[in-house]
Amino acid sequence: MNLGNRIAKLRKEKNMTQQQLANKLFVTDKAISSWEANRTEPNLEILLKISEILEVSVGYLIYGDNQKNDIETEIKIKLSKEEFISIESTMKNKAEFLKNNKQLDTYYQPLHRKFLKDNKKAINEWLRIGIRGNKKILNYKNWYDNIYCDEYEVEIDNDKNLDKIFQILGLEKIAIVNKVRNTYFYLNKYEVSLDYVDNLGYFIEIEVKKYDENAIKEYDNLIKVAKDLNLNLNNIDKKGYPYHIIYND
Repeated sequence: MNLGNRIAKLRKEKNMTQQQLANKLFVTDKAISSWEANRTEPNLEILLKISEILEVSVGYLIYGDNQKNDIETEIKIKLSKEEFISIESTMKNKAEFLKNNKQLDTYYQPLHRKFLKDNKKAINEWLRIGIRGNKKILNYKNWYDNIYCDEYEVEIDNDKNLDKIFQILGLEKIAIVNKVRNTYFYLNKYEVSLDYVDNLGYFIEIEVKKYDENAIKEYDNLIKVAKDLNLNLNNIDKKGYPYHIIYND
């Protein structure tokens, strides 16, 4: 069961029509129909209102009963330069500074399995080589609802052999993302990364690093942290840096 199915199920359990739910959200019944059919998704601000009306957590709407422990949970939000400076000041005063580094990430996809190119939608799966100081890391991620993901990575110790392997497998380079990242540890629980990405601008990424509760509740806590930092939840980025690079969006 996915997000749209859960909205429909909870709405029906409350004996509420699509029009009645639409009226409470100040949207059209066509919007409700589109969400429940999984053609489109409500933004996070609307999800917060839906969770209040249907009396469930935002985490439940997104995760359902999934309470995996081996996950990565985060949100990424586009910032203006002024918002970036303000958040950076907050982090310097209230968080532990971890590191500053430049990151160069090259994204690939197999020719027979299009992760992104020719399929203009948010990227859910990627294969990436990331330069982290003197290390090169090969990373694979598979995202679910762009909220949490499966992740596997290994350090590369032979570039030439890896290039040969990629050529044999028919992997093509689809995007290069160059960014400067300042990383902080916030509230003894969250890793906050402030990114400046070439040609894209400013972003903040907040990731849960210590799981004290199940994934559903942790995601709700993450949203509260974002709201406490006065972040605009409507600017949450679900597409990913390579999408914006490829489509100049």
